Amino acid sequence: MLKNYTLRLAQESDAAALLKIYAPFVESEDRRLSDVSFEYEVPSEEEFAGRIRDISAKYPYIVCEQEGELIGYVYAHPYIPRAAYQWGAEVTIYLAPAGQGVGLGRVMYTALERLLRLQGVVVTYACVTASNEHSVRMHEALGYKIVGTFNNTGFKHGHWLDMVWLEKRLADLPAQPAPLRGVQELAAAEVAEILQQR
Repeated sequence: MLKNYTLRLAQESDAAALLKIYAPFVESEDRRLSDVSFEYEVPSEEEFAGRIRDISAKYPYIVCEQEGELIGYVYAHPYIPRAAYQWGAEVTIYLAPAGQGVGLGRVMYTALERLLRLQGVVVTYACVTASNEHSVRMHEALGYKIVGTFNNTGFKHGHWLDMVWLEKRLADLPAQPAPLRGVQELAAAEVAEILQQR
């Protein structure tokens, strides 16, 4: 059971703590972990801080803190960076062992999706390594549907990996959508309320 946690927007200063969560998904000898990310090397703290900064300029990047320790993060980013795709976003989540199997994925995705709806996002996509059955099941439990598989699309640890694409509709399709709002354009009080909801 998830207790005594706080959700907040990420800061560049979180980079070192988030890298501790992310690193095993890149370099672990346990392929069940390291096949999750298609990176070959763990990024530097400086590079990771830059990723947080760049994503946060437009999209929500949320961390979960429990008793002073970060145990998970979730964010959205452009599915494809062309104007006609702006109402769709790709979502990504990583959880430390302390955040796994306790409902944190649902909590973090719920907050992320609420913020994305305020921005005007109508559909989200998740790209998951097909062998990561736990993540596929979690996304399906949250309302995502598998819409395709990219076969043998990544090569890591001497073998080819398939990617599963999942999709979730967040809102009805507007006849004439307004331009996507950046997360920084949302009212601070609304953002804070969403991050505090349980």
